Amino acid sequence: SIICCGAAGRYSASTRCAWTHGHRCNAIKAHSQRISQRAPHKSQFLNMAQLLEKPKPQRRQSTQDRFTELGNRDPVDQCEFFLKSFIFALGDSWQDVPRLCTEFQKHAKNTGDNAQNMNHIQAADFLQRHGKTRTGIQRKHEVEDVDINSDGRISFIEYLILHYKAMILGEYYKRHEKEPLEDLSLDGVGITAVGEKLLEELFSMPAGLSPQLEEALETFAAEKKARQKKVDALTAKAEAGGVKGMAARQELRILESGDETETNKLELTLAAAKRKAQKTSGAEAVKNLKEEKEKAAKADADARRAKMKARAAMFDKGGAVAPKA
Repeated sequence: SIICCGAAGRYSASTRCAWTHGHRCNAIKAHSQRISQRAPHKSQFLNMAQLLEKPKPQRRQSTQDRFTELGNRDPVDQCEFFLKSFIFALGDSWQDVPRLCTEFQKHAKNTGDNAQNMNHIQAADFLQRHGKTRTGIQRKHEVEDVDINSDGRISFIEYLILHYKAMILGEYYKRHEKEPLEDLSLDGVGITAVGEKLLEELFSMPAGLSPQLEEALETFAAEKKARQKKVDALTAKAEAGGVKGMAARQELRILESGDETETNKLELTLAAAKRKAQKTSGAEAVKNLKEEKEKAAKADADARRAKMKARAAMFDKGGAVAPKA
C-alpha cells in the first residue's frame, strides 16, 4: 500500500508511485479548495422564518392622534391650521380667530401656570367672557366634551372647536349633503357627543384652497410667532429690572404701539389672497366638483345602455345569445 504523510514527506513506494500519489493528493486538495470556495458560509443561507416573515404594516395615524399632535403644537400653529380648514366658512369673521389666539394665551398665562393651554375652569370662564353664554352645567359638559384626549387641559384648537361648534357642524352636514341631526339654531349650546364629526370636518380641507392662500396664512402665522417671541424676551428683561429692564419696557411700548399697524398690514395681505382664492373656490368649487361627478355618472349610464342595445340588436339579427360584455 502507498502511505502519504504530508508532514514528514515520506513515501513507501517507488519514485514514480510517489510522484503519482503526490499529484493525486494535490489534485484532491485543489478540488477541496474549489468546493469550499463555492459553498456558501452558514450565515449566507436564508433563514426560512425570516424568508416567510412579512413586514409589519405601519399603523395608520388616527384622527384623534393627529388632533392630539396638533394640540401639542404652538397655539399660533393651531390657529393657522384652523384658518386653513375654515377660511371660507368663517367669511369676514376670520380675523376674530388670530385675536382669540392672542387673548387665549394672555388669559392662560394670567390665570394659570402657562400660556399654552387652560384647565377646564379657565376655559369655561374664557368661553363665557367671549359671548358664548351657557349655564354652569352646560359649560362644564361642553368643555369636557372637547377635551378629546381627556388630559384635563384645553388647548387652543380644542377651544376653537367649542367656540365654533355650530359653524363646524353646519359645514359637516353641508359637505355630506344631509340635514343636521342637532339643533344648530342656538349656536351649539348644550350639544355634546359630536367630537367625531367636529374632528372629521377639521381635517377636511376646503375645496379650492389655493397655494397662494396657504402661503399667506403660513406667513401670517410666522410673523405672529416671531413677534410673540420678541415680546416674551422683552417682558422677561423688563421684569428683571435695572437699566436693561427700563430699556426693555420702552421697547415694548414702541412695539405695542406699532403692533396694530403691522397686524392690519398682514391682515390686508391675507384678506386679498382670500378674495382672490374665493373667485374660483369655496361653494363654486364644490358645485363644479358635483357637476363633474354627475357628468361622469351620466356618461357611464349612457355607455351601459348603448352596450345593452348593441347586444339586443345582435340577438335579433343572428338569433344567438350575444356574448357577455
